[in-house]
Amino acid sequence: MKKPMSEIKAVLLDADGLMFKKQRYFSEILYEKYGVPAESIIPFFKTRFRDCQKATADLKEELVPFLKQWKWEGDIESFLAYWFSFCVVDEDVLNAVRELRAKGLKCYLVTDQEKYRAEYIKKNLGLERELDGFFFSFELGLSKSDSRFFGVILEKLGLSPEEVILFDDEEENIEIAKSLGITSVLVEDGENFRDVVKQNVLA
Repeated sequence: MKKPMSEIKAVLLDADGLMFKKQRYFSEILYEKYGVPAESIIPFFKTRFRDCQKATADLKEELVPFLKQWKWEGDIESFLAYWFSFCVVDEDVLNAVRELRAKGLKCYLVTDQEKYRAEYIKKNLGLERELDGFFFSFELGLSKSDSRFFGVILEKLGLSPEEVILFDDEEENIEIAKSLGITSVLVEDGENFRDVVKQNVLA
């Protein structure tokens, strides 16, 4: 995977599972805390939520019918605040990103996100100060499972695939980016990412 530093200009970073500490699925948390069965939660995340991630639906509108079913007694804003609170930046990843940027590399978050969580990520976690930019699926109208997602990113950055590295914790995303010629590295978590970066990019 190692490339000469002179060839690398941009680092693409996954969000959930990499930039953010690995957590249980939110459906599991709802089940544990509120006793909501998975069969009443998972269909939403596999259908309408994915539309929200591509901006063909609005999360607040789509969630309304489900809150009572999920035994949520507050309003939509309190639900989102509770959900988003489980988004915690991994300090191992953040420190590695700081080192990469100190070496002159641009670092970008690339992730399937709908607009409300994306705004939370940018504003509430301080990542606008720590990263050079964001590529959210809701803005591109494409998910990471679509090779055009990465093609648009290359176009917007004005870079060739050889000048970009992707770090992700999902094999599917790795293979899709590789199909475009982007060097793509599967990582397990923040600690693993830090070690891989030090050995292969910062060395």
